Amino acid sequence: MSKVAGRTFVASDAKNNFGALIDAAQREPVAIKRNGRPVAYIISPKEMERIEDWYLGARAMEVIKKGKWLGVEESERYIKSVLKDA
Repeated sequence: MSKVAGRTFVASDAKNNFGALIDAAQREPVAIKRNGRPVAYIISPKEMERIEDWYLGARAMEVIKKGKWLGVEESERYIKSVLKDA
């Protein structure tokens, strides 16, 4: 496998060695480079969940700081209206 260095795959190697790319991404994020520049990153589902949890937590903290959240009853009404329209 040429041009594979640690956590970086050249785009053509990523294409030709997709299985190795996926295996590597299970251990750590992998950068894919084209013309020497990163064009994508591949991460494991576990890492994606961690990022989503962090993002949702950060968004929740913003809402709490601004004091702009719905109460329980208003949240229930909103959810019921969305489900009714679906």
